Amino acid sequence: MTRRDMQLAVLLRSGQWMLDEAAYEVGGGRYSDQQRRDLAVALEELAGALRESTGNGTAPVVHTLDDERPMIVDAER
Repeated sequence: MTRRDMQLAVLLRSGQWMLDEAAYEVGGGRYSDQQRRDLAVALEELAGALRESTGNGTAPVVHTLDDERPMIVDAER
């Protein structure tokens, strides 16, 4: 496995954890509109990383929440 593949695997696992949490919280009626927007941003970043991994996409954009911690980070940056 290349370094790039390992980095993508970490991003994918992070996305999986976020989706697992969202599914649980949405099912319990505890997932806010802001959490939904934040998850959407994270999934868009993950999609960008997947596109980039094909060699035909563009670099993913790293967005931050109000607390300024990156949700998904491209480890090569």
